Order: sequence, then structure tokens, then C-alpha cells
Amino acid sequence: MTKMKKLFLILISIFLISEQKDAFSQCCTAGNPINTNTQISYNNSNILNVSASYIRSYSDTYYKATDALSKKYIESYFNFLSINLGYSLTDELQLTGDIGYFIDKSQKFVNSDYTRYANGIADAGLGLSYHAFSSEDGLININESAKVTLPIGQFNQEYDGVVLPIDLQPSSGNLRYNFGLMLSKSFENTNFAIISSNTAEFSQAVITDNTYHKYGNLYNASLIGVYKINSMFTGMLQARWEMRERALSGPKSGNLNYLNSSGGVVGYISPQIAFNMMDKMMCNFQFHYPFYKNIYGDEQLTNKYMMAFNISKSLDFNTLFAAAEPNPDEDKSLMSYELWVNGNCEMCEARIKKAFNEIKYVSASKWDKTTKMLKVYYKTTKPDSNQIERAAADVGHDTEHFKADDKVYNNLHSCCLYRK
Repeated sequence: MTKMKKLFLILISIFLISEQKDAFSQCCTAGNPINTNTQISYNNSNILNVSASYIRSYSDTYYKATDALSKKYIESYFNFLSINLGYSLTDELQLTGDIGYFIDKSQKFVNSDYTRYANGIADAGLGLSYHAFSSEDGLININESAKVTLPIGQFNQEYDGVVLPIDLQPSSGNLRYNFGLMLSKSFENTNFAIISSNTAEFSQAVITDNTYHKYGNLYNASLIGVYKINSMFTGMLQARWEMRERALSGPKSGNLNYLNSSGGVVGYISPQIAFNMMDKMMCNFQFHYPFYKNIYGDEQLTNKYMMAFNISKSLDFNTLFAAAEPNPDEDKSLMSYELWVNGNCEMCEARIKKAFNEIKYVSASKWDKTTKMLKVYYKTTKPDSNQIERAAADVGHDTEHFKADDKVYNNLHSCCLYRK
């Protein structure tokens, strides 16, 4: 049970980069190719999660309905980078933001060997994520999210003196609103867990002096199986269905029509591997393969595969800029004794010291994350050791004589989960 909670807190951070993609029935929709997010901290405020993502996508196959066509007109690919931030405002509420950049976004015409491309800043997003529910045993968690995507990049980029089509522009040129609901379920005494994610993205119209264009709304449903291989590696297998409605376009002052060659339903299978690199840093690699396509209207160029790599790091502002404390070992007026308190990191140390320093007669405390030994300092009256151990257990840390409640422990930050 405790291992699964740690698993979810790690995986939500790295999974969300693959959660809400533009439907690849239209292989090169403008704007960010993903709806990114960062780690969700369920128990500690004032935590900043920073991640960087690289994505490569390649498309070369035309589809009509569920049939792949043999003819080839265009090969399309892009290389994309994004920076994603998440800041925990409270124990349950996180503010998220991201910005994307296309290294290149290209279309190669097969018969003529002519290639046109674009690059530059894409879109930026700002959102909120809320940990809405946790069961008593910590095995079931529900997270809600809302986000707005802003078209801050270039939308009228030219190549060879000609304005590129919408699907090659770095920016989408329009506002998009995204709403998500994620349910995670772990199983006691196993290394297996499941995550269900559902999102809906609603696009606003792109209006120029003469034209009107509205991307089709995008709906996502995902189911992910998670297995923790060992303390370092975690494997995931994701099945995802995406449905994009048809786009609406026409002259600004005339009749609007649904674009025949737009929209569709695509099913993906996505194996993923996650691994911890070092303290509070993690990596994730994903491969997304479309196993089912049902394309609306006439033929459309569709995605062949997509690969993604993400690296993330958590920064605890509660301890990062804390003033250096005086060394109690240098105070000859203090006496001390030691207790064993389990934990992992600097965040654990801050939590432990805060709990102990409020106990009567405790002058100071020091905790060693390597040995797990807590040194308690006092002047004349020795603090009650049982009271100190009980205080540690109350905030989620096992001691020699007291075990932390499972729900309290399960709600610790992912890097603080010390039980194996």
C-alpha cells in the first residue's frame, strides 16, 4: 500500500505530459502538441516542480475512415521542447504553467523533394490542479484540473515568401480551455496500480480580417497500468482513446462549413518506463503507437509514431532559502540524547524538526538522513522520549516504538516515502 502511494505521486508528474495530446488524425495541428503539466504535491505547500520535455513525432501515412492508403504525398515531423512548472500553493492546490518551442516543424513533399518548415515559440499554458479526494487508506485518489492555453507564439510565419498553412504554424492562434479528471487506484500488498484519466479541450475560434477557423474540440480517455519493478524503475502501459471533432471554417462574413478532412478517432498503445536519477529528480521515456484510426471525411495524413522524454526536479522552498541555524553542538550549556526516526530527505528533516522543536524542554534538534538518528538538545530537564517519538509518528515518521498512521504516511511527498 505505501509503495503504491509513492508510485502514484511519482507517476502523476511524469504521466501528465502524455495525458492530453492533439489528436493525430490531423498530424500537424498548430500549437503545442501536448498539454503539459508537472508534479502534483499532495501534502506540502511551497514546493516547486520543474520539468523539461522533448517530443519527436513522425507522420507519413494517409487514412480514409479506417483504411490506410498506399499513396504518399507528404512526410511530416516535428521536434518540440517544453518547460513546465508546478507550484504548490497549499497542500492540495497546485498552480501550473508551461511554454513550448518548436525546434523545427516540417513537411516534405515526396514527389518534388520540396520541404517547408517553421520554428519558434508555440503556446503557453496556465492552470490549477486540485487533489479533491483521498480515501481513508490512501489507496484511492482523485485529482481535478483546469487550464487555459494562450497563443503567444507566431501565427503568420512565412517560408519562401508565402504564409505557411495553419497546421505548420508554431502557435495555434487561439485560446483553448482544458478540463481534466484523474482517478488513481492502488492495491494493498502489491506492486500494481491503475490510473484513469479523462480530459476535454475546448477550442476558441481563430478570426482574421477575412477568415474564421475553429479547431475541433478534443476528448481524451486513458487507462494506465503501473508496475513498480524496483526502487529505481517503474513500468507503465497506457491505452488511450482520442476523439477530435471536425474543424469549422469559412469567410468571416459568409457561411461557415465543417472541414471535410478534419477530425477522427485514434487509439494508442503507449509503453513507458520511469526511473529515479537522484534525490528529487526523475526521468520518463514514452513511445506512442496508434493502433486504431477512424478518420472523418476525406483522406488525412496521420501520425505514425511519437516519442517523448521528460526530466523533472522538485525544489522545496521551505528549506532551500532557510537561514543557517546555529550548531547546537557548540553550545556547551546543552545536553543531548539520540533517537531513531525514519525518513529520506531534507523535506523530512524540516518536518521532523518542526514537530520536535515545539515540544516542551526541547532547545534544538538535528536529524541525520543517512543514519536516521535524531539528536535532541535540552538544557536542564530532559524531554520525554515517548512524547518525541509520538510527535514523529504523528507527522508520518516511524520511530523505534511508534509507527506512523498509514494515511498520514501515504500523504507525504513522494521523495519522503521511506518504507520499502
